[in-house]
Amino acid sequence: PPPGTRRLRAFPRSDVRVQAEWFPDTASNEWVAVISGGVNLIIDGADKLGSIDISTDRLVIWTRGMEQPDLGGQTVQRDDTPLEVYMEGNIVFRQADRVVTAKAMYYDVRNHVGMILDAELLGTVQKFEGKLRLQASVLRQTAQDRFVAQGARFTTSRMGEPGYWIQGENLEIQDHPQPAVNPITGEATVDPRTGQPLIEHDWQMTASDDYLFVEGLPVFYWPTLTTDLDDPGFYLKQIKFKSDNVFGQQIWTDWNPYQLLGFKKPIKGTTWDLGFDYLSDRGPAVSTKYTYTFPSLAGLGGPTKGVLDAFYIHDDGVDNLGRDYRAVVPSTTERGRLLYNNRQSLGDGFEWIGELGIVSDRNFLQQYYQREWWTSKDEDTDLRIRRSVENRSWTVMGQMQLEHFFTTTSWLPRADHYWIGESILGDHFTWFEHSSAAYAQYRPETIPPNEPAFQLLPWQVASTGSRFSSRQEIDLPVDIGVVKVVPYALGELTHWGEDLNGQPLDRAYGQVGIRANLPMWKVDPTVESDLWNVHGLAHKVDFQAQFSYSDANQDVTQLPLYDPIDDDSIEQFRNFYPFYDFPGGTIPSQFDPRFYAIRAGLADWVTSPSTELADDLTALRLGVHQRWQTKRGEPGAQHIVDWITFDTDLVLYPNQNQDNFGALVGLIDYNFSWHVGDRFTLLSEGLFDTFSQGQQLVSVGGLLHRPDLGSVYLGVQSLEGPISSQVLIATINYRMSEKWITSFTTSLSIGGSTNTTQQLTFTRIGESFLVKLGVYSDEGQGTFGAKLAIEPRFFRSAAHNQIDGIHVPPAGALGTLD
Repeated sequence: PPPGTRRLRAFPRSDVRVQAEWFPDTASNEWVAVISGGVNLIIDGADKLGSIDISTDRLVIWTRGMEQPDLGGQTVQRDDTPLEVYMEGNIVFRQADRVVTAKAMYYDVRNHVGMILDAELLGTVQKFEGKLRLQASVLRQTAQDRFVAQGARFTTSRMGEPGYWIQGENLEIQDHPQPAVNPITGEATVDPRTGQPLIEHDWQMTASDDYLFVEGLPVFYWPTLTTDLDDPGFYLKQIKFKSDNVFGQQIWTDWNPYQLLGFKKPIKGTTWDLGFDYLSDRGPAVSTKYTYTFPSLAGLGGPTKGVLDAFYIHDDGVDNLGRDYRAVVPSTTERGRLLYNNRQSLGDGFEWIGELGIVSDRNFLQQYYQREWWTSKDEDTDLRIRRSVENRSWTVMGQMQLEHFFTTTSWLPRADHYWIGESILGDHFTWFEHSSAAYAQYRPETIPPNEPAFQLLPWQVASTGSRFSSRQEIDLPVDIGVVKVVPYALGELTHWGEDLNGQPLDRAYGQVGIRANLPMWKVDPTVESDLWNVHGLAHKVDFQAQFSYSDANQDVTQLPLYDPIDDDSIEQFRNFYPFYDFPGGTIPSQFDPRFYAIRAGLADWVTSPSTELADDLTALRLGVHQRWQTKRGEPGAQHIVDWITFDTDLVLYPNQNQDNFGALVGLIDYNFSWHVGDRFTLLSEGLFDTFSQGQQLVSVGGLLHRPDLGSVYLGVQSLEGPISSQVLIATINYRMSEKWITSFTTSLSIGGSTNTTQQLTFTRIGESFLVKLGVYSDEGQGTFGAKLAIEPRFFRSAAHNQIDGIHVPPAGALGTLD
C-alpha cells in the first residue's frame, strides 16, 4: 500500500470461503466483524517489519471508518486508524521471521501491543543456527519490540517436549529488529528463497528466579539472568575432567562473565571468557580471555581489534618437557602469562600496533601452552606506528626485553622506511628501497642452572649499539620475445655500533644478477572424463630463473643476529641440538641456520627480514611452476579448479666448495597436489640437499573429506640427515551416527616401532550437551591420560558447530515448526 496507509486481505483457511458478519455502529463509525470457519488475514503496511500474517479458527476485527472496511484489499485505510483483532483456536501469528502460536490472542495493530494465552514465540537469533523458542501461559506484548511473560520458559530445542529449558518466574525480552542492509551497497538485503526482506534482531532478556532444567530436572539456579541472546551461551560454557601423570586429576571450567555479573547488554563486538580450574598435581588456576572488534576506539580512527589473554596458577609440581626433562623444577611457584595485542587503524594510512607479552618463567609456555609454543609467534612487548601510502610505508617502533630467559632484541627505538616498485625514467627502470635506523640491545638467554647440555650459539653474544642501514635495488625489466627478463643491481651500506667483539663494524654488500621467466599455456576444451571429473583442461607453466653474484666486505660470522631468524621455541631447541646430534657439541657449518638462510637467497631482496644475513654467494636458481586446471560443478554453475599442481625448484652453485660445501646442486624442492575429486586429494612435498648428510625431507599423504560425514588423512614423513626419522601420521574424524562422532590421531615412528602420540575421542551428541570421552598418550613425555568434557549446547553459536571438523547443527535447527 502507499506510505502512511495499510490494507486488509482475508483469505479462507480451508475450502470454505470467508464469511464475515459485520456489526456497524453508525453513531461512532465503529465496525466490528466476526469471522468463523477458519481465516487467514494479512495486514499490509502494519509497520517497518512488513506484513502481519494471521491464521486462526475464529477472528474478531474492530476498527473505525466512514465505510465498511474492505477485506479484499481493493481499498486502504490510514495507518493511524484504530485496528484491533481478537483470535481463538489454532492461532499462527507471523511477522517477518517472528512466529507466535497460541490458543487465544488479542492484538492492537496501531499500538503494537497485545496479550497471548498459552503462547509459543519463535524468533531468529543472529549467531545461533536455529531459533529461539519462548513458551508462556501468559505473554504480553507491551511494545513493538518488548515482550513480558509470566510462568515462562525458553529454549532453542525444537522437540515437542524440549530436553532442556530455562524457566523464570518473570521474564522480559526485548527484540530490536531492523531490516538487514548490505554494508557495501547500503541496500536492503532479500531472502533469495522467499523474496522477502531479511531482518536482523538484537535480543535482550532479563529473568528472575531462573532454573535450568535438563530432562525435566532442575540442575542449576541463578536469582537473576540478564543476557544478550545474540551472544549465545548460558553461564557455564564448558566443563572438562582430565587425568594424566603431568597435571594429575583436573577440572577445567569456562564461564560467561557477562552473565555472571548481570550485564544487561555486553559490549557489542566483544567476547569474554573466564576460567576456574584445579590441577591436583600442580595447583589452582584462573584464566581470562577478552577479545574485541570495534569500528573505532575512543572515537579515534577506524577499525580496531585486540585480545587480552591471561593465565595464573600456583604451581607446586614439576614440569614434564619430554625426553631427559620429565621432572624439571620450575624457577617459581607463581606462574602464568599475560598477553595483550591491539591493532587500530587511524585513517589516512596510519595505524598503531601494540603488544604486551609477559611470561613467568622459561618453561611455562612449553608446559601449559604447548601448541602455541611451537606454532605461534613470540610474545613481545612493543609499540609501533605505521603509515602506508600506495607503494610507500614507514614504521617507528620501540620494543623492550622483559624476560631474561629468552634471546631477544630491544629496539630503543627503531625506524624503517620502504619504497617498493617505483617506476622511474619513463617506466624504463623500477626502484626498490628499505632504509632503517635503530638503537639495538641484544641479550641472549641465560643458561639454565645445572644444565650441561645447553650452550649458547655462536651469534648469541650480548651486544648494544646503533645500526644504520639502507638497501636499494634498481631493475631494468625488458621483454625479449616471449621471455620476461629483469637485469638488476642491489646494494647495501650498513653500520653497526657493536659486532660480536664489541667493536664498530661497517659493511658494504652488493649483488648483481638477472631474473627471467617464461609463461606458457595451452587449453584443450575437448578433454572429457567422468571418471576423473575432468571437463576441459588448461595447462599453465611458468619457467623461472635467476642468476646472482653477491659480495660483502665483512663476514656474516662477525655479527649478532639483531634481527632474529627463529622463534623462541626453535632457538631453545638449537641450544640443546648440538649435544644430542654432533660429537663435541659443535654444529658443523653446513647445518648452521645462518648459512642455510644465505644459500636459500634471504639476502636477494630489499625486503629481507634480516639485515645481518648477507654474504658472498654465486647462485643460479631454476624453477618450474605448473598447474593443470579443469571445470567442475553442476551444469550451468561450473567453476575453474586446480586439478593438479606441481612446482619444483633447485639451486646451482658454481663456486660449490665456497658456497655449498662441495656440492654443485642444492636446495632441491617440490610441491605436488592432485585433487582427484572434490573430496579426495593426494599431497606430497620434498626438500633435499646433496652434500654429505644433507637434509632429505619427504612427505606423502592423502586427504579424504566429506563435510557432514568426516575426514581421513594418512601420510608418511621421512627425514634423513643429521637427524633420522620416519613417521606415519593418521587422522580419522568420522560421524558414526546422528548421536556419535569418533576422532583418532596417531603419529607412529616407523623406524624404531615407537608410538609417538595417540589420541582417541568419542563425542556423544545430545540435545542438551556434548559429552567427549577420550584417552591419549605421548611417548616423548611418557604420559598417558584420559579426559571427559561436558559442553552445554544451549544457544551454541553457529561458529562453534564444528565438532572435529564435522558440521553438527543444534537439535531442531532444521525443525518444521518455523
